[in-house]
Amino acid sequence: MTPALTVFFVAAAVFIFSSYIPDFLIHLLSGNMIGAAVLLGAILYTMRSDKVLAIAVFLAAAALFLESRRRTVDRVAVTMGAEKPVFQVEQLSQHAPDLVPGEKHPSRPMAEYEDHNYEPSEESGSNKFEPVDETLNEKQPLETVPPHPDEVSSFFQQKGLAAVDPA
Repeated sequence: MTPALTVFFVAAAVFIFSSYIPDFLIHLLSGNMIGAAVLLGAILYTMRSDKVLAIAVFLAAAALFLESRRRTVDRVAVTMGAEKPVFQVEQLSQHAPDLVPGEKHPSRPMAEYEDHNYEPSEESGSNKFEPVDETLNEKQPLETVPPHPDEVSSFFQQKGLAAVDPA
């Protein structure tokens, strides 16, 4: 068996069985800067020799890092995992127990309810249109339009600057 094939099988085994590797070995390989540098060096070295082998070593290193992070998250979840009480919806309307004996709570004022109508009314306005001025309904040509557009069109056609569309 060649050394490249041996490295490939070791990388495949690390990738497949990374969840069964002991904690101290995971921490040694991916939990500190020296181990991370060694893994990075192994990836870079294999990239110079064989691309397929480099991919296998990269996947093995990635599996080690992911397993290390998963175990860290599991430890944090166990540490913070105090069971939080689950409340039912029916309990939301009940008052919380008093923190101090004889505790007094002021009553809450009820919100004002206002009925809204979305149709026009005398208070909101009307649908009657009143023109602002008489000039709104008159149209005037813009100053940029020449007084005799037919002459401009024929001038451009004579000079070859415009073509007449037969359609």
